Amino acid sequence: MITARKSAWFERVFAVYNRNLIARRFEGLRVAGLDHLREWSRGAPLVLYANHSSWWDGLVAFQIGYVCRLEQYAMMEERQLRAYPLFRRLGAFSVVRERPLQAARSIVYASDLLRDMARALWIFPQGVTQPNNARPLKLYSGAANVIARLPKAYAAPVAMRYVFLNDFRPEALARIGRPELFTAVTRAEVKNLTATFTANLVSTLDELRVDTQSANFAEYEEIVAPHRRQRKD
Repeated sequence: MITARKSAWFERVFAVYNRNLIARRFEGLRVAGLDHLREWSRGAPLVLYANHSSWWDGLVAFQIGYVCRLEQYAMMEERQLRAYPLFRRLGAFSVVRERPLQAARSIVYASDLLRDMARALWIFPQGVTQPNNARPLKLYSGAANVIARLPKAYAAPVAMRYVFLNDFRPEALARIGRPELFTAVTRAEVKNLTATFTANLVSTLDELRVDTQSANFAEYEEIVAPHRRQRKD
């Protein structure tokens, strides 16, 4: 597997580049539930399991975590990480889900990283990109397996969506669910925990869809403004 080679200096530089990239390509990035991450106690590590509908998901996830000052890592498909090796500097490490032994090494590596209780891990457990409204939602058990190797951990769903609203550019939207604490999860409970995560993520995706359809963004905080407005400011 390919391990992370995290660099605080590179993260700071990339955060500026990434913010400008999102600002140019989208009509901003708005997020609901940021206080769930800002108020995380760091008394146990945090696993963030998100849907995967676009190539942009990883960049949006990074920006959310950076704004909330997370010490964040991410599990990334190995062929993608080989194509974008600089993501290792942001905390990305590889997984090959189709090969059980290699996938198991990635689970062990992830759980070892999270022995530091102040760290957060992003996982996209669908394994492939799918439309937001695709049902049934199928998740691999990686997030649950990581938690089963830890004495305790928080986990929270993150839904992402890219929609055209009132501009010729789409808007990037995300909604973060409330973290839930799990303790002493056994290997026998992994299947049920994965089912719980699936239900939580579907619920969060549905909330985001309803917010979008009703244009109800009162809970959403703009963490990246569109480029045209940045220039005016």
